Amino acid sequence: MSQISLFKHLILELLTSRHDERVPEPDLVMADPAQAEAFRVAGREDGVIAPTYLFHTLQLSRLIKPGDVVLDLACGPANQLAQVARVNPEAQFMGVDASESMLALALATVQRFDLQNVRFEARYIQDLRSVPNQSIDVVMSTMSLHHLPDEATFTATFGEAARVLKPDGALYLADFSRLKRESTRRYFASQHAEQQSEIFTVDYLNSLRAAFTAQEFKSAMQVFGGAVRFKSTALVPFMVVVLRGPQHPVPEATLTQCAAIYASLGQAQQQDFNDLKRFFGLSGLSTPNFTGV
Repeated sequence: MSQISLFKHLILELLTSRHDERVPEPDLVMADPAQAEAFRVAGREDGVIAPTYLFHTLQLSRLIKPGDVVLDLACGPANQLAQVARVNPEAQFMGVDASESMLALALATVQRFDLQNVRFEARYIQDLRSVPNQSIDVVMSTMSLHHLPDEATFTATFGEAARVLKPDGALYLADFSRLKRESTRRYFASQHAEQQSEIFTVDYLNSLRAAFTAQEFKSAMQVFGGAVRFKSTALVPFMVVVLRGPQHPVPEATLTQCAAIYASLGQAQQQDFNDLKRFFGLSGLSTPNFTGV
């Protein structure tokens, strides 16, 4: 991304006092196969979301231990889930999503990588009635919570996650935070327009309009107790993370796999990863290092 344009938008965000009203996603469940496919393509390791997925994979790999049961809320086409499961093969993963179109793509994703440690369930993430109380070691969700229709459902989802999480379980919930200015949202949605489909660009903009505010995240996360932490990108909370649990050294094999994924990215994608790493690092969320970065 252009550093000058980026910082211009960040400064204008800082100088703006009020948020625009939230605009929920036009389609709360991404059932349209064309939309689901556009999202899947953008999330492949050669897609525009790949740097974000790699960042979250490294963060999650500090929370996941061998033998853990990991629940992914709104797993979508499982690009993120498959990557985390690949580099943490001794953990078991369950992806939950309400969209049958997404789950069909998710199944194809794990089959492509021949993953045996992932299963799926069709369910709304604010209603995890099939998951027993305090049965999950790690609850994760990446870039999906903005699909929820309203703040009440958002809060209910946090409550369900807290219910199924073990008392000493780990938590990693990452998503966009609602920006204040429409021009900033349009900038982020279209910065890689030449590398992504028009459908994805429109969906990206809708996602930014539907994001919850940093304050709404901070209010909802109180259900996880005093050990929960809130982190965001520095200067402006374009992206936020709610996390809990001790961080463990990432196994060398996992770091090697992540290094290979990073090396496969294009130059612009590597720059996006480095930007994300830097902006979260400035707010106190470090990223495990691997050779070459």
